[in-house]
Amino acid sequence: MAPGRGDARRMPGAAGTCAAAQAALCKATAGHRLLVLQLGGSADSPRLREERRRRSAEARDLSTGLQHTLLAGLRQASASPEERRELERLWVLFLSALELFLQDLRQAHHLCQLFSVQGGGTTLLRTGLGSQGLPSRKGSRRGGGPAQPPATPRLEEEIEQVRATLVEMESRANILPWTVEATQPAGTGGTAAPAAGAAREGSDAGHCCRVL
Repeated sequence: MAPGRGDARRMPGAAGTCAAAQAALCKATAGHRLLVLQLGGSADSPRLREERRRRSAEARDLSTGLQHTLLAGLRQASASPEERRELERLWVLFLSALELFLQDLRQAHHLCQLFSVQGGGTTLLRTGLGSQGLPSRKGSRRGGGPAQPPATPRLEEEIEQVRATLVEMESRANILPWTVEATQPAGTGGTAAPAAGAAREGSDAGHCCRVL
């Protein structure tokens, strides 16, 4: 869940900087998720896929910056206990946001392997088997003609980058995620990424958890 903009302004030092970056990351990953949900559908197009790549790059750039800021803040010997607890809380939220982002990237990779885009239309890739177990002659949903498997090396690189960031964060910060306690009841919107409406408005939700 993204910290609210008011919360980010009230937090001092590194915690405030990280809270603002976390809110921006959640907004970017929520926008990316909306695009992933449209892959393979009637709205799928080369333009949509290019926009997905742009949103993914934005989210990955934000996560890299937040990773460095969080790690630097957690290593500050001068940080107060309150600021330290807040940084640990943000670290857990950051990992949750990255895990959801990684799931979306894997889903995008799967859908791009199933569907290619030809001439503005979405084409279902040839599987070799029809509904009766015989070779299929109709490999496309729209656009006609045989479809070729799409090239997905860039998506694989995106997945690997986010996965490596997760591994590094888990190994370089000695924080136990289960020491963070939820402070909002279930069903009140306490997720690592805001809903579509919240993403467009920057998410004004408050804290969803605290460090025990």
